[in-house]
Amino acid sequence: MIRGFLKVVWPLFLVPSMAVSEPYPDAVQTLVADGLTIEASFDAPGGLKGFVGRRSGRSVSLYLMPDGEHVVVGKMMDGFGQDLSSDHIRRWLPDPDLTGAWQRLADAAWISEGPVDATRIVYVFSDPNCGYCLVFRDKAQTYLKRGIELRHIMVGIIQPSSLAKAASVIGAEDPISKLEFHDSQFPRDWMESDDNVPTDLREKVQSNNRLMTSLSAAATPSVFYRDSKGNVRKIVGLPDDSALSEAVFRHPD
Repeated sequence: MIRGFLKVVWPLFLVPSMAVSEPYPDAVQTLVADGLTIEASFDAPGGLKGFVGRRSGRSVSLYLMPDGEHVVVGKMMDGFGQDLSSDHIRRWLPDPDLTGAWQRLADAAWISEGPVDATRIVYVFSDPNCGYCLVFRDKAQTYLKRGIELRHIMVGIIQPSSLAKAASVIGAEDPISKLEFHDSQFPRDWMESDDNVPTDLREKVQSNNRLMTSLSAAATPSVFYRDSKGNVRKIVGLPDDSALSEAVFRHPD
C-alpha cells in the first residue's frame, strides 16, 4: 500500500514512459536525465521494483509500477503507518564515499574561529539565513576553548539573500565579526541583493555550494569531522548534545 508522498523536487508523481534506450526503465531514466543518481535497486513490497539514489545531495526513494511504465517518487507506508521508505534508504543506499573529502574541505572558502594552533579541526557548511547554524555555532563556543578550530564553509542556499550574505562574510576584513552581525539580525528579514557581489566572491560561494552537494550534505548545518581512527564522518543537520561532546568536538587526542 502506498499512501502519502514526500515533497519532491520534480513536479510529478506518475512519469509516463519515454522511448529512450537506456539502462533503466524509461520512467526511471526520465528522472536520471533530470539529475537523479540511482545507487541501488531492490524488490519492494506489492510487487514493485524499488530504487534509491540522491539528487542535489538528498536521499530519494522511488518505486516502479508493475506495468513498467510509471514510477512513484516518494514515501511508501504500510497499513500500520510504518515508513518503509526510510528503511529502504537505510538498508540499500550506500554511505557516500568521503575518501579525499578532508582535502576538498580544506581547499574550500572557509572562515575560522578558535585557536590557530588547534590540534583538532571541524568543518561546518553554514548559511547566514540558517537558524540552526546559529544554534550550532553558539553550542560550539565552549569547545573552541579546548583546543578545537571550527571552520565555517559559507554557502548561500536558503534564501535569495544568502549568497550575498555569505560572500560578505568571506570577503570581510574581520569575517567572524561579519558572521556575528548576520547572526544578530536573525530572524529579521534583512535582505541584500546579490547583484553587486564581486565575481570572485560569488564564485567562492557557488563553489562551496557545489562542494556541499557533491558530499551529499543536503541541509545546513552539515558537520564534517574525523573519528578516533581518522576517518571522515558527517552529520547533516544540527547534531544533538551527545554527538557534539562525544564525536564532533571530542577532546583532541
